[in-house]
Amino acid sequence: MSTPPFSNRQNPRVEITPGKVLYDSRSVAVTAVVVAHDVATNTFHALVSERGTAVDHSGKWCLVCGYLDWDEGLADAIRREVFEEAGIDLRMLESLGLAIVPGQPVFVQADPRWHRQNVTARFSVELTARPEPTTANAEPNEVTAVRWMPVVAAEIDALPWAFGHDGILHELAAFFEEERARGALDPQSTRRFYRQLLESRYPFA
Repeated sequence: MSTPPFSNRQNPRVEITPGKVLYDSRSVAVTAVVVAHDVATNTFHALVSERGTAVDHSGKWCLVCGYLDWDEGLADAIRREVFEEAGIDLRMLESLGLAIVPGQPVFVQADPRWHRQNVTARFSVELTARPEPTTANAEPNEVTAVRWMPVVAAEIDALPWAFGHDGILHELAAFFEEERARGALDPQSTRRFYRQLLESRYPFA
């Protein structure tokens, strides 16, 4: 039997001390789709930030995102990045029943042609409150501004975006519009969107 061709190359490795090996491999990143539902108006807002001069795509907007650190789980990386970039303590909100941070991502982007060959885990974070965001915890010039943006097409199109994050928000906005037209829009709509998305990508789930 012939071996089919593959494009992979093994990751370089360095043994720094006996028994301890470091791998030079693709970076793991996380993206937080933080969406808050407003009960009074039955609307949804997404947490977005403007990138500063110390990072690439300066002046463009994006969802909260960043790299996985040593000794850190993916969900904990989401909590840390939201705290650093937006000043919002998800752990505290979770303890109050105002936030849900799932233990697993809703989507993983692993296409090697994508941004810097990152492997990116996308998480859906649901909030029932909109704490005032702040850039106070961010690294200098990393985040210029952070705000809650209504998840509607006109608001999304009004901003320049990095990493294709506008596409993620447009998918959500279109689903919310469909739900509103059917009279089904409610606090569970975000969850229904991702359940539908997962079922379409993983029909055996």
